[in-house]
Amino acid sequence: MRCVLTTEIPVSRVAVFAEMAWMQRRPELGLLCRAGREQDNRITAAVVQSVLPGLGDAGANNVIAWCRTLGLCDAHGGLTALGADVAESNEAPVPEQGVYGLWLAQHPVMGRRVLAVERLASKRDPRFESIGPLAFEPDRGRVFRSMLDAKERFVVRDLPSNHGQLGALAGDTRATCRLRWTLDFGQSRDQWQLDGMIEAPQQGSNAMRSMEHEPESDGLDLWRLAETWATGPLSAFGRWQAGERRLAVEFDDLSDGEVANFRKSLPLRRVEIPGRGTFEDVTLEDVPIGPTSGQEAQRWAMARFDRDLSDKPGYRSRSALRERFAELTEDTPLESFAPSLPSHSDLLARAAKNPERFWTIAAPVDLSPFPPASEELDALRIGSPAPAPVVEPAGVVRVPYRGGWSMRRLVDRLMAGVAPRRLLLCDRYVRGDDNLQSLGLLIDSVRAIAPSVGVEVWTGDEEADFKKVQALTGTSPRSYREVFGRSWPHDRYLIVLPTQGPGFGWHMSNSPIHARADVQDAGPDTALRWKDLAATRVTADELQPALRQWLVGSAR
Repeated sequence: MRCVLTTEIPVSRVAVFAEMAWMQRRPELGLLCRAGREQDNRITAAVVQSVLPGLGDAGANNVIAWCRTLGLCDAHGGLTALGADVAESNEAPVPEQGVYGLWLAQHPVMGRRVLAVERLASKRDPRFESIGPLAFEPDRGRVFRSMLDAKERFVVRDLPSNHGQLGALAGDTRATCRLRWTLDFGQSRDQWQLDGMIEAPQQGSNAMRSMEHEPESDGLDLWRLAETWATGPLSAFGRWQAGERRLAVEFDDLSDGEVANFRKSLPLRRVEIPGRGTFEDVTLEDVPIGPTSGQEAQRWAMARFDRDLSDKPGYRSRSALRERFAELTEDTPLESFAPSLPSHSDLLARAAKNPERFWTIAAPVDLSPFPPASEELDALRIGSPAPAPVVEPAGVVRVPYRGGWSMRRLVDRLMAGVAPRRLLLCDRYVRGDDNLQSLGLLIDSVRAIAPSVGVEVWTGDEEADFKKVQALTGTSPRSYREVFGRSWPHDRYLIVLPTQGPGFGWHMSNSPIHARADVQDAGPDTALRWKDLAATRVTADELQPALRQWLVGSAR
């Protein structure tokens, strides 16, 4: 979530009699202020004597008095903000007095600031009657950086006057100044900067230059600011949920892009930042959004699901549809509302008027060589563990959605009581840190049964990091392109070569490396978060040629 606040700031140009100070390099004063900072932010006689060994008490007190005169410490020796600046920069104020031209601007964000200063020659001036009151006094004792020369820093120490009545001679100026304040809520960072044009007298009476200003921060608590906007400008668009840091909105108000990415841009006519002013015509970009209710979440989830089916037409098995629905809803603002994928029959009913989609859903179930279980055809409720199958056919292992299985439990079922000598995982998507972490759990679980088992991986080479895979398996992985040419398998396989007996394989609707651990340092016995996984045991003769060849060749 991000917005940029802008406002034009008037600039005035005046000539005044003032006591100024330019910051110049004074490393000895920087050393003294750093020593004071380390001693409870106080400049004492002992601190001075630690920096200037051999100096007596009277001399130390004179140094403190001079620091007080310069504004580096207060009457009790406490380090001031100016003193802290000297400690950091090794630059101290060198006072002078005279007539100066000042360019002034003020705003609650930046205070009463001197944008630039020009030394003026003292001379008789007949315009005495033209002297008027100073519109506002610049902040005193504050280090300003010139907008004309970023290396020039100065301080307004005092504005001497008769009877406390400050006067100034107003001058003409064409200077412009705009405040641009970026609020990045996601990064919890605010940054403001001034830009505009200002006169450059050193380059000629009509010369103008762009302002030079390094960005500064106000230190706003941005999420607290969002809470104050919740009852103001944000209330017209939805209900701000402070705990989730998102805006609950009505589904009917969303565009396709907003449905897809859970972000919305809001035009705010006017916003107020407490103590910092108001800003007009603000666009709040990338506002996190979510549903207002479970019913709205269900509509949202099905809209994302339907769009995915339209964008990627093709036959999809029931397990693939369940997996994709979970991917589109888990780890999104929809998950906490537990939306449901309709049952297979209900999906077909929804697609009755779209024959193409109807058959892409129906055919994979009707023609599957491994018929899905009745539980798999039921509705899938996100976040709720699916019921375990009542009866599991021989040669089939089913891990229910959110079933809480450990990786060791799955491996024990897949090994079927045999000790593996070699193992091959055939999965196109062995990539990404999460998948590789689960691959490590799979390997550890297998090696708990057979410590010397050889593990190989065949996978797609898009975005894969073969070095990381090899570090886990101990063998170099092979790419699908190398093994299968252009005929890549859609499903996943785990091929097992036992130490004794014939080899066999598991045809899997999902991959064991898609399981996720919700704790750090997960091990083989850690309960994992699963998507649906149905594994059907197949013989060597039922495997694709490349997989069958691996199994036969490895047995020799």
